Amino acid sequence: MLQGLHLELTNICMLKCPGCPRTQFINIFPQHWKNQSLDAETLMNFLDIDLKGKNILICGHYGDPIYHPDFFNIVSQLKSRDAILEIVTNGSYKKKDWWKQFVALLSDKDTIRFSIDGLPKNFTKYRINADWQSIEIGMKVVAQSNCKSKWSYIPFSFNENDIKEAELLCKHIGIKEFEVNKSDRWDEYTEHLKPSAEQIGLRDQNMQAWKQKQKEKKINPACLSTESFHFISADGFYTPCCYSYDFRFYYKNPFGLNKDEYNIRNTTITKVLENNITKDFFDNLDQYSVCQFNCGDCDA
Repeated sequence: MLQGLHLELTNICMLKCPGCPRTQFINIFPQHWKNQSLDAETLMNFLDIDLKGKNILICGHYGDPIYHPDFFNIVSQLKSRDAILEIVTNGSYKKKDWWKQFVALLSDKDTIRFSIDGLPKNFTKYRINADWQSIEIGMKVVAQSNCKSKWSYIPFSFNENDIKEAELLCKHIGIKEFEVNKSDRWDEYTEHLKPSAEQIGLRDQNMQAWKQKQKEKKINPACLSTESFHFISADGFYTPCCYSYDFRFYYKNPFGLNKDEYNIRNTTITKVLENNITKDFFDNLDQYSVCQFNCGDCDA
């Protein structure tokens, strides 16, 4: 039974975070990049199920959802179907009136999560091009609303000693929850930002071992332990999770290789979940490199 969804409303973003697949893709394949945003009517037709009480994560893999040109309409339609939303954003470059209009659409069951890694003085060392002044405006509006709110903080070498100060700032602004998300994705683009060992996620060791040995490992599938899987990309394609849509894995799994069958313009979520390719994938997760790398079981 489908419990939740992960929607990437748009791949548009104002930031250039070095660890983001959007930044990396554009650096490697600039001629192939195209800004995309989900069509509201197409998305609603694809979601041919009862959304009441369903958890929907609205979070970009390549973009930031608040830059979708029809953002309020999509949020409004999802709420009219009684979905429970968690929207993840950096929060840059929106005005106070925009935030007021946004929170008016939400209930006390919904969550807005701000991704800010550091203090105003240094967080742009990773969140390149972000704007603290507009973020703070948004956070203050959200803090005064009835929806849930979070500040999500990734430790890096430049900010790992600022966590306590950031948590105090979070409380001062009024954001209800502060969470530290230890990263585990270190590569040639982010190696210079790598924090001390205690601030690195548990999966890092498994990922590095997989990269070096390229062999199958025991997995602990995220899609079977979280409510927010079943990913819809900004260009309108279904994959089981955002990991499987990443350009490094997409055409190495059945969903990229058979993408026409997963074009949301031509199908529905019900038909997708009944598709034999989909069923076979979930029955054989441990055979796929995307699952081995991203959901490898940790001994720690």
